[in-house]
Amino acid sequence: MSEITWIEVDLNAIEHNLKAIKRTVGRETNILAIVKADAYGHGAVKVSQTLEQNGTDMLGVAFPGEGIELRNNNITIPILILNPVISEQIEDVIQHSLGVTVNSLDIANEISITAKKHNRNIRIHVEIDTGMGGEGICPDKALPFIKALLLIENLEMEGVFTHFSSSEEKDKSFTYEQNRKFKEVIKQLENEKITVPLIHSANSAAILDIADSHFNMVRPGLILYGIFPSKYVSRNVELKQSMSFKTRIINLKELGPGSVIGYGRTFEIMKQTTVATIPVGYKDGFSRGFSNLGEVLVHGKRVPIIGRVCMDRCFIDVTDLSDVEIGSEVILLGEQGNETISIESATELIGTIPYEIVCNVGTITPKKMYRQ
Repeated sequence: MSEITWIEVDLNAIEHNLKAIKRTVGRETNILAIVKADAYGHGAVKVSQTLEQNGTDMLGVAFPGEGIELRNNNITIPILILNPVISEQIEDVIQHSLGVTVNSLDIANEISITAKKHNRNIRIHVEIDTGMGGEGICPDKALPFIKALLLIENLEMEGVFTHFSSSEEKDKSFTYEQNRKFKEVIKQLENEKITVPLIHSANSAAILDIADSHFNMVRPGLILYGIFPSKYVSRNVELKQSMSFKTRIINLKELGPGSVIGYGRTFEIMKQTTVATIPVGYKDGFSRGFSNLGEVLVHGKRVPIIGRVCMDRCFIDVTDLSDVEIGSEVILLGEQGNETISIESATELIGTIPYEIVCNVGTITPKKMYRQ
């Protein structure tokens, strides 16, 4: 490939993070690793292969197509589709042995009919809506809903879960309340002698901060990739950032005082300046929010982004670097020498969330390189 902008993914870091999570939750707790959105931009196939090889119990995807891609690349461990499916997707789900989140008896019956036709049983999970407010069964309707599912042929009730809406926030009172409501549903099932093998609610933040939400399965996402969900979560697990974002300098130019840089003329040169152009912009998922604000690393030193981030390029001030040249490597996210631009620091700088940065960069930038 001819692209000189690329993502570098350290699979050893992902292995390290998985082992750190396992130590935190204990060996008896199952791991449902979240690999939706192309493993948060890291590359779902390579990441899932690494997770499977290192003892992950299950993978979580958002849509059937993501699970089918993994099956087509010889991933054999259980895969759960976390969103509801519709009628047109049922045949593919069954053909590729994907687990399904079921929030509708009508869809459950359609799955049953198709599964019976293929002489298959389909693993199902039920989402309990304790406060997310989107999909899921409300707690007061959960018991009768699950009882009805148990009467439908060719469905294997494998799991019950809930989805925390704000566990990464400083005030975790709403998450505690969600956890309480979820526990009440689990207690109702136990009182009715209904056994559900897998019970899960803890996302990355809850894994770190809310031990009694771990149950017998947890769903790590962001921390698998070495990123803490926010500044309000515990740092009691040693993580390694697995994604780096890199490019190369394609132009060098001397500009004098009074010159301006980029669209909107938002940056004025005040002294003799060496300006480097790098072929990265918002088409690559690099946010326009870094305009006149962000920094990058060149030869292990921080240099500022000047002017607006354009569609396919931006400009950096390399005046103080003596050895810079066309082709020099530039780190937008990651380490170089003794300096690091972390995804978390970039998140705080532009006022977004780390999920957005890694998904935007990783799913848009075409070239990925892997270290193992």
